[in-house]
Amino acid sequence: MQVPNNDATLVFAFIGFSVQEIRVGAQSTIDVKMNNDSRQLEEVVVTTGLGISRQQKSLGYAAQGVKSEDLNINRQPNILNALQGKVAGATISSVGGGPGQGANIRIRGINSIDASASNDPLYVIDGIQIDNSTSTQGSGAGANVRSVGNRASDINPDDIETINILKGGAATALYGLRGSNGVVIITTKKGKGTGVRTNFTSTYGFENVNKTPAVQTEYTAGILGVYTPIGLGPAWGPTIAEAKAIDPTHPDQLFENYKNAFDTGSQLRNTVSVTGGSEAIKFFSSVSQFNHDGMLPFTDYQNLSARLNTDIKISPKITAGVNMGFNNSGGYRFDADRYGESLTYYSGRWDVRDYINEDGTQKWRGTNNPIFGAATNRLRDNVNRYIAGANIGYSPTSWLNFNYRVGVDTYTDNRKRTAPGPRGISGERVYDNADGFVGEYLTSYRAINSTLLATATKQITKNINGTLRLGYEVYDRSTKDHGVLGSVLSIYNDFRLVNAKTLAVSQGINQYRSNGFFGEATFDYKNYLFLTVTGRNDVTSTLSAANRSFFYPSASLSYVFSDNLKLPAFIGQSKLRLSYAQIGKDASPYSTSSGFSNYTGLPTGVTGLTISSNLGNPNLRPEFTDTYEAGLEMSFLKNRLNFDLTYYYSLSKDQITRAQVSSTTGFVTASINAGTIRNKGIELVLGGSPIKTKNFTWDATLNFSANRNKVISLNDGLSEIVYGPGTGGYGNSPVTFKIIPGQPYGNIYGSYYLRYYGNSVEDPMRTDKSLPMLIGANGFPLNSTTKQKLLGNTMPDWVGGLSNNFTYKRLTLSTLIDARWGFEKFNRLDNFNSAFGIADYTANRRSFYTFPGKLADGTDNTKSVWLNQGTGPDGVNYGEGYYRLYHRVLSEPFVQDASWIRLRSASISYSLPSKWLPAKTIRNANISVTGNNLFLRTDYYGLDPESISADSGSNVDGAAGMTYPAARTFLFTLNVGF
Repeated sequence: MQVPNNDATLVFAFIGFSVQEIRVGAQSTIDVKMNNDSRQLEEVVVTTGLGISRQQKSLGYAAQGVKSEDLNINRQPNILNALQGKVAGATISSVGGGPGQGANIRIRGINSIDASASNDPLYVIDGIQIDNSTSTQGSGAGANVRSVGNRASDINPDDIETINILKGGAATALYGLRGSNGVVIITTKKGKGTGVRTNFTSTYGFENVNKTPAVQTEYTAGILGVYTPIGLGPAWGPTIAEAKAIDPTHPDQLFENYKNAFDTGSQLRNTVSVTGGSEAIKFFSSVSQFNHDGMLPFTDYQNLSARLNTDIKISPKITAGVNMGFNNSGGYRFDADRYGESLTYYSGRWDVRDYINEDGTQKWRGTNNPIFGAATNRLRDNVNRYIAGANIGYSPTSWLNFNYRVGVDTYTDNRKRTAPGPRGISGERVYDNADGFVGEYLTSYRAINSTLLATATKQITKNINGTLRLGYEVYDRSTKDHGVLGSVLSIYNDFRLVNAKTLAVSQGINQYRSNGFFGEATFDYKNYLFLTVTGRNDVTSTLSAANRSFFYPSASLSYVFSDNLKLPAFIGQSKLRLSYAQIGKDASPYSTSSGFSNYTGLPTGVTGLTISSNLGNPNLRPEFTDTYEAGLEMSFLKNRLNFDLTYYYSLSKDQITRAQVSSTTGFVTASINAGTIRNKGIELVLGGSPIKTKNFTWDATLNFSANRNKVISLNDGLSEIVYGPGTGGYGNSPVTFKIIPGQPYGNIYGSYYLRYYGNSVEDPMRTDKSLPMLIGANGFPLNSTTKQKLLGNTMPDWVGGLSNNFTYKRLTLSTLIDARWGFEKFNRLDNFNSAFGIADYTANRRSFYTFPGKLADGTDNTKSVWLNQGTGPDGVNYGEGYYRLYHRVLSEPFVQDASWIRLRSASISYSLPSKWLPAKTIRNANISVTGNNLFLRTDYYGLDPESISADSGSNVDGAAGMTYPAARTFLFTLNVGF
């Protein structure tokens, strides 16, 4: 190294050590001893935008990472489920415990009022932007959808080194419009060291339903109290004793069909990885096989994945890398909501497992058997996916670097849906199979992403260093899908399209392209004050020429005051963060034009066109979101205690949505810039090591976040936007999800009990549950019939997770407690169980009850009424009874508090001593036992409220009940290194 003169000073700095400044003088050789800096946090180099690695202390925004060992501690097959409870500001919801089923993640709330637009973050794996969509092609719609998972489930969790979550606008600025909802950066494992090392991991587990509905066990099949063993009256009959007097074959107890209808599921994953290389070439490769048999009969999932990562040092100035991953996945799926609905109709008088006759037809008990449906009405998907990327870096000088990266994400999703037709056997019932059908569907997806980045780093003055980055990005995406549904099979079980008498064809293509120019300038002053400014200009294909090019900036500041100020010795590295960013966002493809679509429903061989359902708007403008963030990070007692506190505020304007319009226009919806939405909240990450001795360590981390959302305004002429229609229930019980100015996103509106207001003025928006109910002259509560008021909200008040790791020598116990509090969901299962007399609380039917409340004149209600069906002991005919006439028909009883707290996972592992292992073959070995969903505390009736009655890509998550149940899982893992 050459220095300008003997007065030059060399600065030696390394992560985790104190900075050393040494004057050169006449020395030709300098030996430096770096001292540990106890004032620093355990520094982490964070992968931020576009693969750029920066020291965490230099970041002026919140970014939270999860390492491989923390991600895989509970051995979840889906990486999103593996993140639950581990990231502040992230709300992660699963659609159930089914094989290959998906999950979604929302970072800092809902950012768009368009329910059809994705609120998912951008997913990036090794610098390649990948798809995480959920396709429902051929699998149904709404609540009755066979969830086939989102594409993140393709990724093998064992391949992952780290996941970093970028949350605010300043953090995601370089990713442009696709990072407007946050960015999930996945870094897979790379080759390390020299030589070759092999690792084998095997996990086997079994699972069962973690929560089932409480049911009454006294009353059997019937209608209006009359024993009807064959019919659609599962539990409005006589008592078991009364039924046995009529039918001696009646069992002594009702069958526990909700428990019997689900199997014990199982799963097995085996992963082999090989890593190694030399100084010039390093590699990581893996092969993994995952098999999952579901709790719902005849459902399963398989996933075969392979990966190869290579890093090549071509010369001191040129480096390159190639990452490749292949995945084949799929399995048999069934509509869990339809399964639950059929199960509700099925009386406990009969064993639901006894579902098929010797001739293969369904055993008919007056209603369809759900297991027969799952066995015959089938959908199988088969996905082949390839994700690959290549990068090359060139450093002509020590201060200048050029990097080019290109990546492709491509897959085909083949689906086949089948159901046999009738055989012509007398009395045969075919469930939902009609005259039999066969459907074949294919989706082809391809996305190419390339980025050119130039980086220059210079010392500007003695105390100021600067880095300038300039780049250009191109993103091109194409999705093609087509399907053919053949119905009315000539041969009942010949599942070929040529065997179908009627064919219905669907076809679609979706193309998108954008490019962006961006720049980032970073300045650091004395290694404690860091300023970063960015700017990006995107050009998108989804907006008209006048609006498709738009610019947005960001700025962030990190002040590591512990490196600048003399603080007490017990305070370690600490910093303040401030950031502002503007985020641009474009429209969905084809939102600016109105065209034609193929007319469906015409006879085979007849074609036609109709206008599209959406009225395009060539004047659409891009959305812009202004985000503000402030944070404080501090550590104490040599990092035995640390915290990271963040406050954020975002305001999204010119929101693009498809609003419902009058049918007189000829359209269903119209694309508009509709209004403004706001999110604000806090995030807290609290960590520490309460105990740390030679043999025992206790590490703990608490994640807490609370978000408040509000729709500030809508476009002129719009008083509300309905983004979720009524969700299945009886009478007027279906709820509606609406966006109304001044109200938060996620509000649930439904029918309600009338209240007695006296001289008070009734609130037209909300029902005041503290007021007495209004009771009719017949003694039963009055309700609003079709009128709706605000009954709840689907967004939680707060989300938290507490993880603990206790290590004693080679033994480690890890636990994760997860909570989501202060939100409501509509419970469809409870509505049905009320309607059919199945719920435990309907066991009071043979009793009189006086409903507390007021009559219209303000006097207290004193009239006692019979709750059962038919004529009561008082001689009054009560018809179908309270639960069917007054309870099941409105929303209010079924919009329920869905708050929960659970023991998400507990795992105990043991690392075998090396002296127990063959010295020349096995380097290390570890065994572990893990339990997931071991304990759940919730007041929500029926199933686990975390599951939703929708696909994993839906923004309408306010209904649950008849979903694929959540699983309680027990897993056994062996890990061996060679």
